[in-house]
Parts: sequence; C-alpha cells; structure tokens
Amino acid sequence: MEKQKRHEKDKRGREANEIPNDDVLEEILVRLPVKTLLRFQIVSKHWRHTIKSKSFEERHMLHQKTKEPKFLCIFVDESWCNKPNFALKTMRLEWSSTCLVGEEVYHNSYEHKVNLVVFSKSLDGLFLIYGGENLNRPIMVINPANRWSQTLPLARIQLEHCLDNNKTEFSPPGFGKDCVTGIYKLVLLHNINNTSSCEVFDFGAKQWRQVVPPPPPNHRIKHEHASTFANGWLYWFSQDKTMLVAFDLHMEIFKVVPNPIIEASSSSSSVEMSMRSVDDDRCLVWISEINGDGMQHVWRLTNHNTGGALLKMGKMFSFDLNKVTSTWFDDTNDPSSLLRLEAISKNGGNKVMLSKQPGSENLLLFQPLNPTSIHNHIFSCSPARPSDSVIFPYFPSLASPLVWMAFSVCIVINPDTRWFKKLPLARIQQKNLLDNNKVEFSRLGFGKD
Repeated sequence: MEKQKRHEKDKRGREANEIPNDDVLEEILVRLPVKTLLRFQIVSKHWRHTIKSKSFEERHMLHQKTKEPKFLCIFVDESWCNKPNFALKTMRLEWSSTCLVGEEVYHNSYEHKVNLVVFSKSLDGLFLIYGGENLNRPIMVINPANRWSQTLPLARIQLEHCLDNNKTEFSPPGFGKDCVTGIYKLVLLHNINNTSSCEVFDFGAKQWRQVVPPPPPNHRIKHEHASTFANGWLYWFSQDKTMLVAFDLHMEIFKVVPNPIIEASSSSSSVEMSMRSVDDDRCLVWISEINGDGMQHVWRLTNHNTGGALLKMGKMFSFDLNKVTSTWFDDTNDPSSLLRLEAISKNGGNKVMLSKQPGSENLLLFQPLNPTSIHNHIFSCSPARPSDSVIFPYFPSLASPLVWMAFSVCIVINPDTRWFKKLPLARIQQKNLLDNNKVEFSRLGFGKD
C-alpha cells in the first residue's frame, strides 16, 4: 500500500514537471533562432508539425522583427567548387560599436555569371535573385536562414523574348504578399513598343498568369526603380513622380494614387525622390525627397485601411547632404543624390543606418537627435568584408513559399571529383508549369555521343 502511494506521488511529480500545454511550448519555440528550430524538428512529430505550421511561421517572423535586423553580405567566392556561385555571410548588427560582426557563411550555386546578378531587398527573410536588366534568365527565390531556394519557371514574356529577341524593357521584379490569403506573389512588369503588360507568379498556384487590364498607359512607371511593398500593395513612381502606380496583390488590379509628399507640399520641383519600406515593415513606407538645396527629408507614410492610397504620418527627420563628403563614398558629393535608409534602431529610432546605394560598401550612422553625427561614424565589419561584396538587411525566418514544384531538377554528379551540375528545365517542363497540362513522361535517358 505504501509502495503504491509513493508511486502515485512520483507520477504526480513527473506530471507537474511536464509542459502543461502546446501554448507554452510554442511561446518557448517562437523565441528561438531559425537554425535551432530546424534541429528541433527531429525531436518528435508533434514538434515538427508545430514548427512547420503556417501560424507558427508567422508568429516567429513577427517576433524576429521586434529585434535588430541581421545583415546578409553577398560576394563571389571563386575558390568554392570551381563553379559559378556566391557566398552568403550572415552578420550581426551592433549599434553601440557601429559594427557588423560576421557569424556564418554558406554558398549557393547559380547557373549564370554571378557577377551579373542582382539581389532584391528582403521580404520576410526572402530574397529574389535575377539577371539585372537581362530578365531572360530564371528568377531564383532564396531564404538564407533555412538555406531554402527555388528557381521559378520563365514567364511567358521571358520565353517569347528568348525566341524572337525583341527589345523588351523590364522593371525589377516586384515581390509581395497577399494579406488576405497569405500567398506570396511576384510581379513582372514589361514594356514592348510602348505597350505595357504585367504577369504575376502565384506561389500558391505555382504558375504565372497575365494581369488584365494591364498597367494604366497614361501613367508610365519608372522602370529603373524597384517597387515597394506595404500591406498587400506594391507601389511604383510614375514617370514624373507626381503619382504612384499601386497594385493590389489580392485583387490583382492596378490603381493610380497621388504622391502624398508632392500633393501636400506642392514640391513638384523635387530633384530626386525614393521610396522603400524599412526594417521589412509591411505597413509603413518611407519616401525621401530633395528640393535642390542639399537637404534630404524623410517622410513616413501608411496605407492601413486606405484602399491603396498612401497617407502621410509625418516627417521622420532631415539631414544636410552637403556635410557628407566624398571621403566616405566612391563618387563625388552630389547634393541631388539621395542617401538610402537601411535600418532604424529599435531603441526609439534614435539611430539610423544610411547608404549611398543598394548594397553600398560604406554604411553611415546618423542620429536624428544629433544632426552633426553624420560626420563621424561609418560602420565597420569584423572580419572585413570583400571589396566587391554587397550587403542587405533582413530578418531570419522559416518562410519557404514553394514546397512543391511540378518537376524535379535533374542533377549530374561525379562522386569521385565531387563535381556536379544542375540542369535547366526543358522547354516542355517550362510549358507544363505554365499551362498546368497533365503530361506523362518516361524515365530520363542518359548516354554519350
């Protein structure tokens, strides 16, 4: 009898030490880094199911955005496997020491010349890699945190342009998220013979489709400018920047909205303007402007419950570009050249990181409460980054929007020399991905001529 009582007491003690419910487990897991979560998936089926669920992925992402961003340093590493590749180094931001500290490096192969590719700014920890102005090359999506990557099939316009060699003007691909369905979408705008059209790659349907009607012809966008994502919408400047061309990622329709900075200040004589989201904020947009006097003004805007229109929330800060000397930048000081916002500190926004251009070599510290601080501090890197590298802020996430494709990519390997080559999709594979036809394939044949 006494033995049975001790057994029941020990059992109650063990139960008291167990995690009481799934909510507590999730509260613990959501605070862990991506690398740890990937390892924890092997603990049990229950843990794996929790970590791979969309709701957990979203919660983990939101928690990461409460922290300071990481930075991704990208450079070509010719010593790796003797094949085209780029190295991706994760770096930690330390505001106090004005330093970016290297953490870990991994490599990703690319079938084309890696020194000609372009990286987009990050959305939910995801980056686009594309061929710059040559968008006949496939677009790749990567997540450097979980090392997931996927090459997308060519859009129809890319396939047609490959065949007939027309001169086509492409904008940098737009990348955003449908806030109603949670599906990521990629938007490709192009102009042929002054006729604009648009295609969308739906990461849920896993295919491209044409957008009808096309972008408004009387408000041509500036094709050299990348789009900016905020709260389910993508935005581009019109040619004269007095209006913005907005694209609703859920309804997949275009809309022309006023540029609130020019509308409010009548500053149509602005020398330069740029627009972007900072710290991967889905709801806010920052527009910078210069009126020719060398002063750069940074405004904060929102589109929350506005039907796509951007509303001005207020001016964040201003600084004098005349005080930024060419000592810190490769080109000469140009009062009409904007500095870009890369990151804003989570500690009340009292520190801001600025750069001259995307991926710029020199990153500058600005403290809005001390306007003269722009003279004094440049971010260092430990260890020093390669001279030809580019660097982008991002928030590590578990996102991997394409978990299945219609066809596997074929890889040829030589285990003795460790050589391998990933083959591009055949034209019939591309066509089936686009048209969603049901095609029956034989096994691959392999031989030598």
